[in-house]
Amino acid sequence: MFKKLVPFAFAAFAMASATGAASAQTALTNGVSLTTGAPSQTTFNSIDLGSTAGGGYATQMPMSLSYADTSLNISFNATSGIAAAGNSWNPTPGSNSISAGGANGATFTFSAVQQYFGFQWGSPGDGNSLQFYNGQTLLATMGGADFRAVANVGSSTIAGSYAGFSFSELGFDKVVMSAATSGFEAGALHFSDVATPDVAPIPLNAASLGGLMSFLMMLAMRGKSGTQVMMRMAFASLIPRRRGMA
Repeated sequence: MFKKLVPFAFAAFAMASATGAASAQTALTNGVSLTTGAPSQTTFNSIDLGSTAGGGYATQMPMSLSYADTSLNISFNATSGIAAAGNSWNPTPGSNSISAGGANGATFTFSAVQQYFGFQWGSPGDGNSLQFYNGQTLLATMGGADFRAVANVGSSTIAGSYAGFSFSELGFDKVVMSAATSGFEAGALHFSDVATPDVAPIPLNAASLGGLMSFLMMLAMRGKSGTQVMMRMAFASLIPRRRGMA
């Protein structure tokens, strides 16, 4: 029997979120943010786990992968490994995936500090736990239940949901996947030494932009002093004022 991990309380995270039609970005701790939905990162390194027919494990041996300026080692405990593509619970059918069970089920160790880590999280159960480290310092933890709440998915969602973690402050050099009960399934993994940009503000559409420009040109004919006052009023209506501290 494996010892159950006690994850950090998700309530302690700063729940500042920006949502879209198919994605959401949520601030966690230490400058870390979680993005769900379609990945926004485009400059990442893909972790090739191969494609093995059938079910079960493709291998439980450690892996060593080399990239342009980074080496990656992936190690497993006795109940974890690279699952073959044919498993029914594979979040990425057609390609192998990670199956992590127990404490420290799968560990990703990077030779250089990284700022981004993303993957398809299949069946995020209550016992699933994801941890990011910089050396011996634990930067952030996310449990399966916490992820389901943000991504709005169920614990038995085989297809999984995208989880992208971006680090704007101190980066990570180790990622640990654990599962106290049901397995932690992850596929289509990738990483980068560049953090994903913050959620961009909603742009003005062509009609709104054209109307704004016409309005400002009309103000210009009112004279310099009047224009300055009216322009300040116009932009103040577009940009909400920050609330002061109570």
